[in-house]
Amino acid sequence: MSAAGLVAVFLGLTAGLYRFLTMGQRRRTREIRESAGRLGWRYRRRRWQGNPGAFRIDGQTDGGLTWVLTCGNGSDSARGWSTLLALRFPTLGGDPDFAILPRDAGGHVWPEGPAIPAGIESGLAAWSGAAASGAAFLRDGCEHPSGLPAFDATYEVLGRPRQATPAPVDQGFAARILQWPADAIAPHAVLAWRDVFGLHMQVRLPGPPNWPTVAYAATLGEDLTGRVAPPTGQRAPQGILDRAASRFLR
Repeated sequence: MSAAGLVAVFLGLTAGLYRFLTMGQRRRTREIRESAGRLGWRYRRRRWQGNPGAFRIDGQTDGGLTWVLTCGNGSDSARGWSTLLALRFPTLGGDPDFAILPRDAGGHVWPEGPAIPAGIESGLAAWSGAAASGAAFLRDGCEHPSGLPAFDATYEVLGRPRQATPAPVDQGFAARILQWPADAIAPHAVLAWRDVFGLHMQVRLPGPPNWPTVAYAATLGEDLTGRVAPPTGQRAPQGILDRAASRFLR
């Protein structure tokens, strides 16, 4: 057989092996695209990530509140998860007033270390108003336990000091964050917070999602919007990094 023939055989075998190994992923992607379309949501591939399973869905709640859901690669330093499902409600952006954060193995929201010093936000503000207000909130925020022991041992819910409105996570909602449908992919962790860019919910997954995972995340996020207080404060990006991030998030 000629060299050209050997190359053709090698390329054919490689292409066939790739299609075989990605068969399950392509089936899941097709189901997500078709199911999203039936609900009137707009599905798009995120080809720039170099991940065939990366996508973006633009949709809205039953009440007409718009949202953006993206799926892509997790952090290179992440442990226990590799895929990030991120849901954002842009019109609900404002001053940070709540957060749902996972604890580490020692029961802390992040590893112990120096406390966030008072006044650090003034130095951050020129670069990122979102980072400055976030640092202030994390320093001054108060814990609001859900009352569900299994959830409170895994997550911390933060709110503003002397917050008049009820905390957004009660026992029922906490149970829904912990207990996903049997046909969905159980997450490694779920996070949520508000900043100037919107109301966010992150679902950290051990692998690419299927449609039940995407649908449940969208439902969970929609329910969260009805639990948080209306946004207050600055809703326009402030600082060099925030303005750049705002263009990227469109």
